[in-house]
Amino acid sequence: MIRLADARILHLFANYKWTGPADPAIRSAARLRALGCDVTFAQAGFVHRGGEHKVAEVLWERGMPVVAGLELRKHFRPASLLRDIASLRALLRRDRYALVHCHLPADHLLATLACRRLPRPPVIVRTLYEPEAPPRGWREAFAFRRTGGVIVPTAAAQRGVQSRFQLAAERVLLQEPVTERRDLDGPDQRVRWGIGPDQRVVGITARIQPNRRFDLLWATARVVADAFPTVRFALLGRGNEQDTRVHVTAPIARLGLAQHVMLPGYQAGPDYDAALRSLDVFLFLVPGSDGTCRAVCDAMAFGVPVVATQRGILPELLAVRRAGEIPGVPCPETPEALAAEIVRLLRDEPLRRQRGEAALRRARLDMDPVRAALRTQELYARLLAEPPGIR
Repeated sequence: MIRLADARILHLFANYKWTGPADPAIRSAARLRALGCDVTFAQAGFVHRGGEHKVAEVLWERGMPVVAGLELRKHFRPASLLRDIASLRALLRRDRYALVHCHLPADHLLATLACRRLPRPPVIVRTLYEPEAPPRGWREAFAFRRTGGVIVPTAAAQRGVQSRFQLAAERVLLQEPVTERRDLDGPDQRVRWGIGPDQRVVGITARIQPNRRFDLLWATARVVADAFPTVRFALLGRGNEQDTRVHVTAPIARLGLAQHVMLPGYQAGPDYDAALRSLDVFLFLVPGSDGTCRAVCDAMAFGVPVVATQRGILPELLAVRRAGEIPGVPCPETPEALAAEIVRLLRDEPLRRQRGEAALRRARLDMDPVRAALRTQELYARLLAEPPGIR
């Protein structure tokens, strides 16, 4: 039995890129540290030539203590994995970590392999960021069999983990995605974008890639513009030159949407906050590398009503939690269905305000990061309190 107050905790993240789960993983570790947990973050040592170690930059900015010496590659490389097993095992022995928190499949497998020969292995916890439990392959079966607790974002993932990997219900914590509380009264971008007080803006945050359904976006925009000619769509995202030409500029020209579309590009920090304050409706089509759809949660934190498809976690994010409060609508994946819901919101200001208020309450009450950190802390304490043979 180990008291949480005496426990050293190590978070693993097998990627140096600013991929979808990076932000929630680092924020979770930082929140736990703010609550008094002795948390250290393992910083990936492997970086592709010319690559930007954004994860390291953010860890530095957040003041997170880090440990080096692990490659932590995203993809399976036997030689690299063997080196990391030896390094992590030595690190666990030297620094006596009581709990290892894993965030990605590669670091989860690494942790379970490194702990095998330790006389007093640490508790292993895994956070999942997808709405469904992972398939039961040999790596997953091996790793989850040696895992003390799992944190999942949806009820479906919770059921799937329990049934596929035979984990007891008390070991699988359902924790909805979180989002930070935002300042609603800060600056926006409407004047900069040339948006008049009577015009309406529909925003979408998406990296410009072939799999993000830009064909559906522009077809929807065309239908909306025909019904509501003063609308403007703001695409907050970037891509390479070819993808931008093929999936953005060419179809905009072909469909005659130039006067209805703004391309502010990638926005970060205060600029992204200002962009979200500028929106009347938020549109989201396809989850990217972050299965928890952080962009939708962020929009809701600014009180922006959401229109989305029914993919992945989106129906659960937009589900009604309180009677009469609808934060957004998951629609069939057709231009007509999406456009009808957008036009309805653009034309009906009371409805738009009502949905925005519901989105804001959903974000503040159900997606509170402090509450999430407290629940994670409770899971840690419960697992550490168990006799070593039960973990």
